[in-house]
Amino acid sequence: MANRRQKKQNGAPRSRKAPEREGPIIGSEMTRREAADYIATLVDELKSIAQAAGLPLIAYLLAMAKEEAQVERARDD
Repeated sequence: MANRRQKKQNGAPRSRKAPEREGPIIGSEMTRREAADYIATLVDELKSIAQAAGLPLIAYLLAMAKEEAQVERARDD
């Protein structure tokens, strides 16, 4: 069976380009509130994935991270 990873001729795996996504770009200037809001959204999506995959501890930790991001977001109001 062929290896699924793409390899260079010397056998080392090729680096993959990160998928393009909408939203803030790393290193861009955004407010603390915008960052906390964006983090809360991403973490919530990851929590859903963890729950669907049967990873309850990871889902719990992500839920705590979302809660903390929401607290930080509220501080800036």
